[in-house]
Amino acid sequence: MRIRGKTAVLWIIFFVALPVLASKEMATEESTPSVFEGYYGEAIWTLVWFFVLLVVLWKFAWKPLLAGLTGRQEYIEKQISDAEKTRAEAKKVLEEYGAKLADAERQGRDIISVRTKEAEKQAKDVIRQNQKDIEQMKLRADAELERERIDAEDGLWTQAGDIVRRLGEEIFGKTLDDADNQKLIDEAIARLKGQKPE
Repeated sequence: MRIRGKTAVLWIIFFVALPVLASKEMATEESTPSVFEGYYGEAIWTLVWFFVLLVVLWKFAWKPLLAGLTGRQEYIEKQISDAEKTRAEAKKVLEEYGAKLADAERQGRDIISVRTKEAEKQAKDVIRQNQKDIEQMKLRADAELERERIDAEDGLWTQAGDIVRRLGEEIFGKTLDDADNQKLIDEAIARLKGQKPE
């Protein structure tokens, strides 16, 4: 309060003394002023009006201008802060995406490895089954060949028996009964096989 009162008193003295000084100066000088010369009163009034203009600008223009600049500064700081947050979030998302991509790649390699092992196992199973089938086919073929050999041998012995019977008829000149015929055939077959007759 005291400072305001003193300031007001100073302003009043200033406004009262200024016109007095200005009128005194005007009365004493009658020469044409140059650009660099002037009256004290004009200088004082210029300063007064400058300070009045400064006060008016301070009151009505400077505060809104400062408020606008402050608001602009806050807006820019907020934009920068938001951009920083967005950048941080984008970086985090990028890191998560990279981690997920690496995980997907790892899972893909694991799946390929598992599928490859399964395919190798299936291929081995197929080869093993094919080998078993081939072995069985060989065994069946061997058994078939053995049966064919036995059948051929039996057929050969039967033919040999028929030949012996015919020879017996030719040699002995008579037809033998079935028992004699069979006995001669068996003896001949046994000799041919290298066995003793029964």
